[in-house]
Amino acid sequence: MAKRGFLKRHGIVRNAIKEDLLYFAIPWIFVMIVGTGVSAWNLVRQQGTLFTHSGQIIFGLALIVIGFTILIVAQVTLRRYYSSTLVIREDHQLITHGIYHFIRHPIYLGNIMVFIGISVFTSSFYGLLIMSALIPIFLNRIRMEERLLIEEFGDAYRAYKQTTRKLLPFSRGDSIMVNHYRCMKRSKKHFMQCNTNQKECKYERH
Repeated sequence: MAKRGFLKRHGIVRNAIKEDLLYFAIPWIFVMIVGTGVSAWNLVRQQGTLFTHSGQIIFGLALIVIGFTILIVAQVTLRRYYSSTLVIREDHQLITHGIYHFIRHPIYLGNIMVFIGISVFTSSFYGLLIMSALIPIFLNRIRMEERLLIEEFGDAYRAYKQTTRKLLPFSRGDSIMVNHYRCMKRSKKHFMQCNTNQKECKYERH
């Protein structure tokens, strides 16, 4: 009852707070702390030799700066709909403009870029391996978040998924899979020419 009262007072109608804590927050914090620690130790160990890898340093800094930029732009675009936990509020709206017109989860992309950038900047191979564990952690959170969004917005979010990418704006995987699935559903009645470079299948009758 106390939990329901807390959620109601804050206008939360749907949530996945428990799953988010267990399967995202705890693993994310652990990997972030360990990965940052290992990278920092490698930085201390190298001391004066770090700047001999100028190209690697520039690339690492670029990842960090671009990642932070994506994070800030995405949060500003969401405005009051941004939340650090997986919740849906009473007046929640589906944001599909700005950076969300191109990818569905820019905040996660920004996070991955920043932490990978830290390990690249410090030339820490083990830090890079540890930070890479953030990718499946974020993918799992995306799965939980999109399940919540589909429950709330239904077909509107499904349509949004078909026109955008998950993390990388130039990744074609999702749309190709949807395209082939549509073609296969009508295979008994039509001869199909499925053009994966377009959003729709072309059908020709026998």
